[in-house]
Formats: sequence, structure tokens, C-alpha cells
Amino acid sequence: DQDGPYRGKFIGKFNSYHHQVGGDVYAVDATTFLIVNFNYDGNGIDSFFWSGASNRPGPQGFIVPDEFGKTNILERYFNKDFTIKLPDNKGITEVKWLAIYDLGSQNNFGDIYIPEEFEPPSPQRVGSFSKLSHNVSSESIEILDSKTIKIPNLTYDGLGKRTFFWAGVGAQPISKGFVIPDELG
Repeated sequence: DQDGPYRGKFIGKFNSYHHQVGGDVYAVDATTFLIVNFNYDGNGIDSFFWSGASNRPGPQGFIVPDEFGKTNILERYFNKDFTIKLPDNKGITEVKWLAIYDLGSQNNFGDIYIPEEFEPPSPQRVGSFSKLSHNVSSESIEILDSKTIKIPNLTYDGLGKRTFFWAGVGAQPISKGFVIPDELG
């Protein structure tokens, strides 16, 4: 990709009203936002990631946990990249906006609107592993997002030497591929 690695489906840039809010927002999947180069000066008193289904950000909404899954008051961010997930399995298509909102003063510091008819990326099914050697097999493999591959019912006898998950471009495996970390990293 000439614009860099795949990050999900681009939603847009934060509109900035106060406190130097800025950054790009992507949908990683149906419930998760990737925020890239996010800036916020941290000077709000009672500020949170905030979302809702009303026409514009206001008191009718809910807190979106930060990148650590916490609902703490937001601190300063400087060109940070991270993901945040809507709570309670709410979907991106169920909300109209994501904002940096101060509950105490009811001020919107920055926001982005989800376009009508927006469709976030969905998991993609690819083939399964076939038993070429070492009893390797699986059910249909799913690409969940830009960093997650699900391999249901993977079987492998464990007898291979220097065995890795390997990926690359093209129809057949080649030496110019790269190692993909397993579930332990």
C-alpha cells in the first residue's frame, strides 16, 4: 500500500474545537476505532472519549473506555496511536459520532461523525490448512482485523524443526516471506 500499512477503514479526521484535539480515525472492526496521531492537551477538567446516537455530541451519550479499557479522565496525548472499543458490544454503525467531551462543562473539544451508510470492515474467511506434512490441519481461517488471524482447531504434531507461521505475497510460500508471531508474541 503506497499510503502505508492497512489500518482499517478510514472514517476521517477529528474536527478540533478546543484543547488541540486532532488525529485520524479508522474503523478496525464493527466495534473498534483506531486513532492515529492523536493529540489532546489534557487541560479539560472532566474529559472523556464520548459517543452517542444523538445528532451531535452532548450530554446524551456514553463514555468510551480509553486504550487501556479504563474510564479515567483523559490526560495529555501527543501523536499517539491506539485503539478504543465501544462498550457493551455497541457497534460503530449504532453511533453517529465520537468526541472528546467534557462532562463538567458540557463542552465538545473535538469530534468526528460516522458517515451514514458506513460499513466497518468485517472478518474475512480464507482457506484452511491442509495436511501436507506433520499432520497440519485446521478449519476455515478467519482474518479478524489488520493484526488478528483466527485459526480454529489447529492441529500440528510439533515435530518440525524451526517451524513458524509464515506469510508473504503470492499464491505459493516463498523464502521472501516473513514470520507471523504466534498467540504468545
